[in-house]
Amino acid sequence: MKTTLMTFLEDKGKRTLFELMAGIVLIDLVALLGNIFIKNGNAFVKNRLAYTLGILLGMTVALLMAVHMYKTLEKAILCDKERAKSKTRLAAFLRMLMMVASLAAAALLPNYISILALMIGILAMKASALMQPLTDKFVLKILSKGG
Repeated sequence: MKTTLMTFLEDKGKRTLFELMAGIVLIDLVALLGNIFIKNGNAFVKNRLAYTLGILLGMTVALLMAVHMYKTLEKAILCDKERAKSKTRLAAFLRMLMMVASLAAAALLPNYISILALMIGILAMKASALMQPLTDKFVLKILSKGG
């Protein structure tokens, strides 16, 4: 009997989105765990709360950007070439705005959100995209076993 997740993962686009999001969460959790082992007040982490909130905000922004990218591509693929080009450009601009807004929030609230941690959280999306071939093999192995 197939679970809802198994059915969801059979769609290649959705599976790729899932793998990207899983990678983002995994990388950011590793960055959060690093916070536990780093002493408070060193050169990298001056404020553990700000670091933690920065990673969490960055992870949230990265996850939202990944879903937004998936939805945009899903819609653009159904359009003609010129409409798809304008849709994807607007969507890329909106994602850039999301990043700038989160960085502005961190700049305005440095005691609560670490800019460096925020950037680590957001850049986890890039690292996750590079890891995607590995996560794809792992997910396919699980799917082939049937759960």
